[in-house]
Amino acid sequence: MSLAIAESGRIEPPPLPAEQTARALRHLRWWLMRNTVRSILSGSRLRLAMILFCSAVFWLGLFGLFWGSFEFIGINDALVNGIFEYLFSMFFLSILVMLFFSTGILTYTALFHSREGAFLLTTPATTDRIFAYQFTESVGLSSWAFFLLGSPLMAAYGLTNGAAPGFYLIFLAYLVAFVLIAGSLGAIAAIVVANVFPRRQKLVLAASGAGILALGGLLVWQLWSTPGDALSTDWLAGVQDRLAFAQSPLWPSRWMSAGLLAASRSEWSRSGYYLVVLSAHAGLAYLAAAAIARDLYFRGYSRVQGNRSARRRQGGYWFDALFHRTFFVLPRPVRLLILKDLRAFRRDPAQWSQFLIFFGLLAFYFLNIPRLGYAVQSPSWRNLVSFLNLSVTALILSTFTSRFIFPLLSLEGRNFWVLGLFQLRREQILWGKFVFSVGIALLPTELLVSLSDAMLGMGPLMIALHAVMVAVLCAGLSGISVGLGARLPNLRESDPSKIAVGFGGTLNLLVSLVFIFAIVTALAVPCHLYYLGIEHPEAQYALTHGAFRFWLTIAFAVSLVIGLVGTVLPLRIGIRAFQRMEL
Repeated sequence: MSLAIAESGRIEPPPLPAEQTARALRHLRWWLMRNTVRSILSGSRLRLAMILFCSAVFWLGLFGLFWGSFEFIGINDALVNGIFEYLFSMFFLSILVMLFFSTGILTYTALFHSREGAFLLTTPATTDRIFAYQFTESVGLSSWAFFLLGSPLMAAYGLTNGAAPGFYLIFLAYLVAFVLIAGSLGAIAAIVVANVFPRRQKLVLAASGAGILALGGLLVWQLWSTPGDALSTDWLAGVQDRLAFAQSPLWPSRWMSAGLLAASRSEWSRSGYYLVVLSAHAGLAYLAAAAIARDLYFRGYSRVQGNRSARRRQGGYWFDALFHRTFFVLPRPVRLLILKDLRAFRRDPAQWSQFLIFFGLLAFYFLNIPRLGYAVQSPSWRNLVSFLNLSVTALILSTFTSRFIFPLLSLEGRNFWVLGLFQLRREQILWGKFVFSVGIALLPTELLVSLSDAMLGMGPLMIALHAVMVAVLCAGLSGISVGLGARLPNLRESDPSKIAVGFGGTLNLLVSLVFIFAIVTALAVPCHLYYLGIEHPEAQYALTHGAFRFWLTIAFAVSLVIGLVGTVLPLRIGIRAFQRMEL
């Protein structure tokens, strides 16, 4: 007994039988899920109906987009079919990397920084059982978005390709095995980082993000530098050569794409073979993760907790002074709150690394627009691409505000009483977070959209119109995230990832998507009909120049009204809820 304590440093209570421990943890998970569902059903039925309706609209919208794209391209063509094998392999490889990072971050937080993890270590449960309990939740939180995106994609592909009903059932089995592989590898990485770099986990995350960004930029550059005209036979063959690495038989993403494509052609023996290979490696990866957790979890936990440092952070004072001088018109307490959020943002690589990766890749794409030949296309085509680029920028911004802005108020947690001591009204706190969100989002999005329009050769009127739309979108998405974050806070959770993927974060993302659709569509329709009239004056719905100016004015006014309502209404709802909140 004394030797075991000396070696591990942990005084463990007598362990329970493995089956009894597993049954107790499953019982705990079941009751937590049951209470969560009961709380949702007993709450506002209107809120529940809204999130279900928005989820259905979002799924159907993606399904329609994918189905229309497959019908337009024509997936039955032999060359296009070959391209789809490469594209699906690349898609699932990208998902594998994203699931690896997201599950790793969630598992690291759950195991080494959560109160629940600390409590479970005091129980007779063994470390591998504690890991299994936390791992299940982390995988569920990180993979729901993959299912939401992947299911309409595969459903549209199956319907377009005339797949048998078994194709849609086997996709679920592939999904579980694929997610388990990515999650297990991410969990292994999280435990290894805790043991090897207990004080450098953020540096490791930042370096990994920079490496992924560099590899992604290199891949995009190789694709854009493919010789030949875009979408020509030579160009498609060159793209296949560039993506050949994604077809390696050692990648789980290759097994996933090959098996699903075989199932869509009713090649069940080939599809079953890849499913067995994927499932076997999923079981092996999980067993490896459980074994590593059994031997290294407590050691890593001790190192992470024992190496916490209270050292004073240096640097950044010039930025703080510049901020105070630039925004001198704001009350000093509001400036201090905004500055606190800015410091937390720049000190957390998990936030700004994702911010740079998404917007960096988008900027790289915009810079290469002339290489794709968009600038020499017809005016209606360039107008369509410009609005699509605007929509993509807004969608990335909505994921940023849902992931980082919505949890801001919830992360205050038990420190809410400090906010009550400030010499300012509660609504000023929310307005401060709103200004912080708009300030971070406005500059990069304006630059990206202006760069896109310039590369497309759009006129000054459209560039100015898009610039105003970007400002409206930034204000609206920030107002939605701050307002709903105050209305639906999760004060018991300290992990922003779990807050963002919870009920409130999901509702915030769906409302943001509806807001983007309303703003962009209102202005895109008259612009498209006008440029269509330039090329085809005989078209039934084409607009003349005079009619275009009239309808554009109406659409612009409608967009401003929607933007104002989408900004102010959520903030008012959040302010009222925040004022009634007991600190």
